[in-house]
Amino acid sequence: MTSVNLGLPSKAPCPPAQAHPDVRRVIEGFDAARGGAAPAGEQGDILAVLAIFAAYSPYLSTLAQRDPAALAQIVAQGPAAFLDALWPSLTPAATAGLALDALMRRLRQAKAQVALATAVGDLTAGWPLLQTTRALSHFAGLALRAATAHVLREAAAKGELTLADAADPESRCGLIVLAMGKLGAGELNYSSDIDLIVFYDDDVIRATGKRTPSELFVRLTKTLVKIIQERTADGYVFRVDLRLRPDPGAMPIALSTDIAENYYQSLGQNWERAAMIKALPLAGDIEAGHDFLQRIRPFVWRKHLDFAAVRDIQRMKEKIRDHHGHGDIGVEGHDVKLGPGGIREVEFFVQIQQLISGGRDPALRQPATLAMLDHLAAIGRLPPADHDTLIAGYCFLRHLEHRLQMVEDAQTHRLPEAPEAVAQIGRFMGYGDATVFRADLLGHLAAIQRRFTALFAADDTADPTDRPPGLPRDEAAMAERLAAAGFKEPGKAALIVTGWRIGRYRCFRHERARVLVEGIAPVLMAALARTGEPDSALVRLDQFLSRLPAGVQLFSLLDANRALLDLLAEIMGSAPLLAETLSRRPGLLDSVVGGEALRPITRPEPLRRELDTALCDVTDYQDVLDSVRRWTADRRFAVGIQLLRGLIDHAAAGQALTLIADSVIERLLATVSQAFQAAHGRIPGGGFAVLGFGKLGGRELTVTSDLDLVFIFSVPDGTVGSDGAKPLTPGLYYTRLGQRLIAAMSALTAEGSLYEVDMALRPAGSKGPLVSTLKGFGDYYQGEAWTWEHLALTRARVVGADGAAFADQAAALLDRIKRLPRDAARVRGDIAAMRGRMDKDRPARDRWDLKLCPGGLVDIEFIVQSLMLVTSAKQPAPLPTETAAMIARLLAQGRLDAAQAGLLDEALRLAAGLSALLRLTAGDPFVPDQASDRLKTLLARQAGVADFAALTATLDRLQPAVRALFATLVGDPASTYVQGSGAGTGALEPSGGLNDDAIAR
Repeated sequence: MTSVNLGLPSKAPCPPAQAHPDVRRVIEGFDAARGGAAPAGEQGDILAVLAIFAAYSPYLSTLAQRDPAALAQIVAQGPAAFLDALWPSLTPAATAGLALDALMRRLRQAKAQVALATAVGDLTAGWPLLQTTRALSHFAGLALRAATAHVLREAAAKGELTLADAADPESRCGLIVLAMGKLGAGELNYSSDIDLIVFYDDDVIRATGKRTPSELFVRLTKTLVKIIQERTADGYVFRVDLRLRPDPGAMPIALSTDIAENYYQSLGQNWERAAMIKALPLAGDIEAGHDFLQRIRPFVWRKHLDFAAVRDIQRMKEKIRDHHGHGDIGVEGHDVKLGPGGIREVEFFVQIQQLISGGRDPALRQPATLAMLDHLAAIGRLPPADHDTLIAGYCFLRHLEHRLQMVEDAQTHRLPEAPEAVAQIGRFMGYGDATVFRADLLGHLAAIQRRFTALFAADDTADPTDRPPGLPRDEAAMAERLAAAGFKEPGKAALIVTGWRIGRYRCFRHERARVLVEGIAPVLMAALARTGEPDSALVRLDQFLSRLPAGVQLFSLLDANRALLDLLAEIMGSAPLLAETLSRRPGLLDSVVGGEALRPITRPEPLRRELDTALCDVTDYQDVLDSVRRWTADRRFAVGIQLLRGLIDHAAAGQALTLIADSVIERLLATVSQAFQAAHGRIPGGGFAVLGFGKLGGRELTVTSDLDLVFIFSVPDGTVGSDGAKPLTPGLYYTRLGQRLIAAMSALTAEGSLYEVDMALRPAGSKGPLVSTLKGFGDYYQGEAWTWEHLALTRARVVGADGAAFADQAAALLDRIKRLPRDAARVRGDIAAMRGRMDKDRPARDRWDLKLCPGGLVDIEFIVQSLMLVTSAKQPAPLPTETAAMIARLLAQGRLDAAQAGLLDEALRLAAGLSALLRLTAGDPFVPDQASDRLKTLLARQAGVADFAALTATLDRLQPAVRALFATLVGDPASTYVQGSGAGTGALEPSGGLNDDAIAR
């Protein structure tokens, strides 16, 4: 179980001298109020507490003399035990019989007792920060619930409201008291006001009087505020602030949830999103409150990274500074909450991370500041040293805030102006030396300020000389500038930029968007010029921008992350596939900024957790399909970025893309099965598995790969059908389940398609059933299957199943089939003939047809797979499915010598690496004479050679050598295949027609 960070403990004040006149006076007053001195066993502890009160807090001294019995109990029992005993007396049920005046008196007396208990805990028991704040917040919640229950009972007694449950007035009442700020987060300070928003749900309330719902709930809210806030002879409970509601200058103090929801979704500001992070339904109809927060979740937690919010928070901070006159960090008169380096900067530091990324990571939605700092550190977004610094500074300042407020029960955050008064506060904080106190305070303030301002440092600290000057407003002058930068059609380029300026597309309609793009345009054009093909890159960028519904978010993102401009330019200039993907989903840039796109994908468990997190709030089937598509697009885009930038090689990219596909298949199989079972039930004892063939089976997927799948199932003998409301026979049941799974992966939804699914490698191909029985699958490969089908089987593996037991059964069957004894000469002859047929019917275009050219990927794979096919019976388990792993296995088993294995490995790495990069960049076909210098440089880098000429020479060396090795180890394709003879099909009696695409696979 994860431990909760309660913060650093408080520090006891410096003990005052017992002879101090204020101490003697308070002790004497306490004894008089109590009717005599405390018993000898308690006297020492009480005197120590009273001495601290007398020396530092007139407010606490007064409370002690007003209720000496309570203080004696607190000291005797301990403050935590005292509060645990107090809470039950403040519940709505316990206060139900109290009239208004009696309730107000009871709550105020309790407030004084809570103030005494938390003070004793903080000053003498070393309570950690959150123990104090949670005690204060818990009391506030109880007080609000008691007051809310009272006003509801009162309204019901007057016939204005019908309660769903008279014994529990809050239940299903429709009145929502939303705690905001520190109260919502359980972080209430010692003398805090409480921020509330009051809503009512028209669909839940049962208003029965003459008043409109608005009039009724405004009146109830006024009474509620009176119970909590009004000062009487017994004091007050809390000051109440209702100004965080929508448009407080125009809206009533109680709003319907429909009005509030419309406001937030259409007019809500970023500061209101930040405020809603800490929102908590605390009194009234808690269920209705959570329903409301669920409805406005898209407003608070946006799907994409939101750097516009960063600028809004920065401006908010600047407004606070200007309004309150905060200057530099200091001591005398410094505001420890709102001043530079203060508490608010730590809170803003956390909220910025939440607003930017909370829509993508639900774990970032916690309201508590300390918990969020811990989480940011745990996920690597906050260095450990910064985490410790912010925790220490935040706890120090919060403890100081409490001590400042304990003096006179004032809602103050400012240190005194006089140095001697500052020294007194230092002693209250436990510092005997004022110099040390000042140094610690200034150290914490400075450390917090440094880390807060670092969030904006990308722009604020950049050297203006590093940025190119703004683009000229005159179109001709701009064209001249762009021509000098390397644009071949500068006039056309200038016209495109002018269109941005005049708001040609929707993303430029907002003035703020145009201002932002004006600032980044010079840097962006310089980055495009560096791609080598700036004109085509600019056209792609313009097409990308033309599809955006809005621009402020994206341009804020780019403005806050100038390095992202280089990546965007590289994508537009060198990777049309990524550019097209980005045009459909511009939010994918978020993953680069968030760091996800640069983290290698190497293990399945983190991916499964990420996918689970992405789907944690999704319940509707169609929404699951859309969410899976968004998540997959994010991850595939990330792999493409890593490959484009040379952060990973093709093998790592293939492994990563395969892990993504495996996770998706596993999750969609579970989702589809659950939905299918709701209608048709289960087949007791039945099992269903998904086999991956081709690049999926070999863990060699590229960004454009489809999925070669085969479905198999098994049921106990004698099974008639499923047990649902609409039962199906076993064959029909699993066929329809397979069809549903294919549709879930390949159907075009609002988020696009996920994968193209190819089922051609199933037994008997298109003429066979969609789903084979486990036994039928095994029988087919032991009897009817052609040699090319056995060849394809070498890469097959189980990628998903509806249970671990059946997955093991399917894997065991695959292993047995792969190990069947085979005639080596027959296999070699069939494969050589197949290759000859491919050379004749589907000749390669040139050496850059890396798959089909002589000595290309097909030759490499056929050599390796044919050797595995004839030696698998004697190979140790498990049998590899990756081509590179097969080469290593064959070398280890002596089936290839070192020179042969080295040649195949080098040729595989070159051809597969180039193929993966070309799919990402140039597409198919690749024509060197039409390729940019930038692309040729990327290809040479991928190959690990100096330049494109060296790359061409490497291909010229390796491809003939691989074809010669094919002839040696398999056979000569040209002489083995005889046109029209049927040779090379690999079967004596054809069962479904030879498919060249399937052979190549």
